[in-house]
Amino acid sequence: MSTRNHDTPESSLVRPLLEAGGLWLLIVLSGVLLIAGLLDHWRQQELQALERAQFELTLLEVQGELEADLSLGRELEYNPRIQGLLLSRLHNDAQLYSLEVLDPDGRALFSTDRGTIGELLPPEALAAARQGAALRRPWNASIGATPAMGIDIRTPFGETAGHASATYASRAAGPLSSRIQTRPLLFALLATALGGMAAIWLATLAQRRLQRTQRSGRMAQIEARLAATGQRLDEGSERLDAVERIE
Repeated sequence: MSTRNHDTPESSLVRPLLEAGGLWLLIVLSGVLLIAGLLDHWRQQELQALERAQFELTLLEVQGELEADLSLGRELEYNPRIQGLLLSRLHNDAQLYSLEVLDPDGRALFSTDRGTIGELLPPEALAAARQGAALRRPWNASIGATPAMGIDIRTPFGETAGHASATYASRAAGPLSSRIQTRPLLFALLATALGGMAAIWLATLAQRRLQRTQRSGRMAQIEARLAATGQRLDEGSERLDAVERIE
């Protein structure tokens, strides 16, 4: 008894095309997501650089005025105009949370947030401040979840007299604003693409097995028919031989 194959030639051609099209669509979508993630990351980095340049200008203004006072013999700790200077700069920029003047050990001498006067910088921020002073360049750190940056203040002899620092609200704080967050996201997108391709492969696995089984069944049917035909030929040949012997 023969089995009937319900697959038409058209469906046999369309099904592989659909599978290949699905794979390519998944690859294209994954590529678009990766490119979008990278572009957003670069945009966030540019925005962050612009913000830091803006706050650096404010800190440079504070640094210039305080270093001028130091050259006149006014020590940071006893300079009465520092608090007013910090408050005026704070009111000029709505993104600033606070401005501080610190001693060389990172202790707040003056601050627009009076509750922090006398407090030390957190260890990571203090290490960044000391490294920035050693390299004579602005430093960046995080105090909790708040970004901070600062710049050293020097005496006329080039010694570090203290630091001017600022905490601010960053508009660049997004899901792709740091390398630590971006790398896992990119790996997640790549894993999604690979997982999708694996899912398509697994989803079509049973169908491919069925097709192999059907092909094997058709081959078995052909072999059985050939064997039956050969047997009939042999029987016919034997009958002819028998007739010839009778004659």
